[in-house]
Amino acid sequence: MAAMDTISELKPFKNMWKVQVKIIRLWKQYSAAGGETIEMVLLDVRGDKISATVKRELVGKFDRMLQEGETKVLINFTVTNSSGSYRTTKHPFKIVFLPTTRVRICEELSMNLSGLNPVNFRDVLSGGLDDDYLVDVIGQIVEVAQMEIVSVNGKDTQKISIELRNEEDERLPLVLWGKFAEDVSSAIKLHSEQSIVCVLRFGKIKEWKDNRSISNAYNVSSVALNPIMDEVQAFMSLLPKDDLALAIVDSKSNAIVSGIKEKDDFFFHTPRKTIAQVLESKQVEKCIVMASIGAIDSDMGWYYLSCKVCAKKVLTVPIEMEDGDDVDVGGHNYYCLKCKKNNPPLLPRYKLHLVVLDSTNNTKFLLFDNLAMQLLHKPCIELTGPVTDEIQDPDVFPPILNDLVGKTFLFKIGIERENYLYKNPTFKVLKIMTNIGLINEFDAIGSPTESQSTSGGTFSALSDAPEASLILHGGSSQLTESNEMTPAKRSRPPVVNLEDAFDQNSVTRSACTIRVKKEKSG
Repeated sequence: MAAMDTISELKPFKNMWKVQVKIIRLWKQYSAAGGETIEMVLLDVRGDKISATVKRELVGKFDRMLQEGETKVLINFTVTNSSGSYRTTKHPFKIVFLPTTRVRICEELSMNLSGLNPVNFRDVLSGGLDDDYLVDVIGQIVEVAQMEIVSVNGKDTQKISIELRNEEDERLPLVLWGKFAEDVSSAIKLHSEQSIVCVLRFGKIKEWKDNRSISNAYNVSSVALNPIMDEVQAFMSLLPKDDLALAIVDSKSNAIVSGIKEKDDFFFHTPRKTIAQVLESKQVEKCIVMASIGAIDSDMGWYYLSCKVCAKKVLTVPIEMEDGDDVDVGGHNYYCLKCKKNNPPLLPRYKLHLVVLDSTNNTKFLLFDNLAMQLLHKPCIELTGPVTDEIQDPDVFPPILNDLVGKTFLFKIGIERENYLYKNPTFKVLKIMTNIGLINEFDAIGSPTESQSTSGGTFSALSDAPEASLILHGGSSQLTESNEMTPAKRSRPPVVNLEDAFDQNSVTRSACTIRVKKEKSG
């Protein structure tokens, strides 16, 4: 057998190379010019790294042969110049697969060989590093802000700001976006009482007004909290022995994002409507509604089981067992349509159907996981418990959900074609504002114009919902006065008949501690 080449030896003058490499990062990337490609970062036994690409026309051939974390022997490939921004390695060249490239199974390289090369915080903050290259960062999380929803290129995106410290107690800002923000926010809330070390691989160096920070680079980056790695153990042993507690704070940019950008979105850039106006709309649009939560629709449940990898809802698939000529169902499995995988890792996520009302009418708003977190400040799994053979019945509501009833918020919702064409009365919530001061300000401004209601009278865009919660007791509704005034309320005439106002919608049932045992596969 021919001797293995090393990554440092690779040059473009030939293609008959043979290397043994570990795939330490793999992702799929789409561009208008190149279509969908497979991108990788490869590591050899000497710790050297190089990037590699499988072009669009060869993705189908090599897709199943390449898995992150595996070691492979690659034979016969071309080596070309590596250039551009956000490069994953400092190697001057990169590997490009050919139709004749061979991928062989081989002995795994050591698990301890990770290729992690953390940068010095001081080098990042001083501007001493070339921001054309992605970097690795390791640090203890000492401060985390509440997750925000901000508009990026017209799309609402999750954002979380974190402060890391190193073994010399220097601090480095870290900003995570999208699914990274959502997953890390949930994990931090679950483990906030213990020391958390964050390892970000292939992060971007960002500069804004002479202030530098690190952020994730789309789907190239990877983030892990307290991973089992020699580098993490060594780092933790060097940390100051001060038992510094993790601080969860309001967003540092809250005054800017919520006070200016978010306020502009809710107060000026997006039209405000009452619920009656929303129900009368005959076009696709977005609008702001000030409404009180009157109930939670218990018929729809309050969470769903999702694939932990792609966040999509999983399907429950019955297991068929043959008994002679009969087929019986004996338990079930889960299947992820997006990942095309049986029994994927599961994570419960919120899906709240809120019955909301103002002085003009009532309807339902659909609130998904990231926005529900803004109201409940707890990840869904903290309420359901781990996904095992027993899991919380989605028909049984935790008390924390009932606490939402009677409270008023500003909702940015989307009106879709199905809402007015097919009379679907459920509207998806795109953003939510919980800042009491801004809600009061919004309330005080009032509606710039008055509109005609369906009954011929006039109504205001302000909410006239009663200060009360509606809870089902033995099948009949009862009005119970709330001791806590809803933030944005003034004294107004209450809705006289709540059952009429809710149009006899299903509402929250009192939570209990019932646990439902799932059928085990036989």
